[in-house]
Amino acid sequence: MNRIPRIYLVLIAAVLVAALATVAYLRRRAAETEKAVAACDTPAPPAKPTTPPPKLPGFELEAACAPGEAPKPANSSKK
Repeated sequence: MNRIPRIYLVLIAAVLVAALATVAYLRRRAAETEKAVAACDTPAPPAKPTTPPPKLPGFELEAACAPGEAPKPANSSKK
């Protein structure tokens, strides 16, 4: 009858040790990440999307223009 409480104590101790090990690992990883980020001057560009944007019929993007330039026509291929 004394075996059951001992098993629970061993299981609780194992879970506690696993939780403490996880916390220690995550703290170390966060510290390493913080050091790596502190040495970086500019952030990394965002990742490119894995899927292309959908092609919708009749949808066109407007041409962008810089300050001082005239906007370019949207349908430059039509003459």
